Amino acid sequence: MNTDQVRRFTYDGFAYRCRIVENPAPLTEPIVVVGGAFQDMYAFRRLEGPWAASSTVISVELPGSGSADALPASQGFEFLSDVLIHLLDGLGVARANLLGASYGAPVVYGVAQERPERVARMALFGAAPRYPDAGLRALRALVDSLEAGDTAAYARLIVSALVPPADRRIRNRPSVTKLLTLVMGAVTPDDIPRHIASTLRLIEWKGLRPGGIEGIPALCFTGEHDPLTYPDLGREAAATIEGAVFTLIREAGHLPVLERPEEFADLVARFFTDRPLHGLSYTTPLERPAPPAGTGALWRTAPRVP
Repeated sequence: MNTDQVRRFTYDGFAYRCRIVENPAPLTEPIVVVGGAFQDMYAFRRLEGPWAASSTVISVELPGSGSADALPASQGFEFLSDVLIHLLDGLGVARANLLGASYGAPVVYGVAQERPERVARMALFGAAPRYPDAGLRALRALVDSLEAGDTAAYARLIVSALVPPADRRIRNRPSVTKLLTLVMGAVTPDDIPRHIASTLRLIEWKGLRPGGIEGIPALCFTGEHDPLTYPDLGREAAATIEGAVFTLIREAGHLPVLERPEEFADLVARFFTDRPLHGLSYTTPLERPAPPAGTGALWRTAPRVP
């Protein structure tokens, strides 16, 4: 039976922690989960069964998330990538399977660029090379509502930014909308500065660093109706990674963790254990996005021919 343990660390004066579900006979490298902006190390707990069946699972709360220390917006995603490397060092994990979800995607991407030898496989959900103007405006509106102390408006804007329009078919729409409204509307005055800092970090992010990534098996995916990091942005992000596979989860938006949790968990489990991804009923056909014609390869060397 898998058991939980919590480990605490400090990097550059900022305390953070992780939750470890140990597998005594793993079939693959540890799976390290870096979640979204407002997710803690328990956010993926109901999904992790298929992952824990084959691996040790490490869910992190980096500075600025969960109960870790608050992190000023001036500390960007490069800093969080350094913290994640510090965590791997502290746990004695030489190589890991990294899952970066939404806000966690640039953190994982940065580790793969800086320390590729530490990454066995990389799965990026909701990744984008940059945020589009419409997304930045939506994020700015979130900050404005928080600065005004209007948590009801904040909750409504979160739903508008993350849940697809009513004419798009997604699973569990009523329950997802209700949950987001309740959780985000319950943000306390003490929580507001943390939420503002995390959102400003997204707004001030300059996008994926040039140079791309090579030599790491990678899966990029999102919901087919994702209104924030919409599919073409995911394709662009995948095109910066040599040989990356891209797909969409059907009938989902930016929150398949809530909309289609079993399918999300299954896709990640399959990828990290090298099982086939072709022909799944809940995903679109697999793609291997390439850089736009005339731009040349975005990674450091030319891609290998499959």
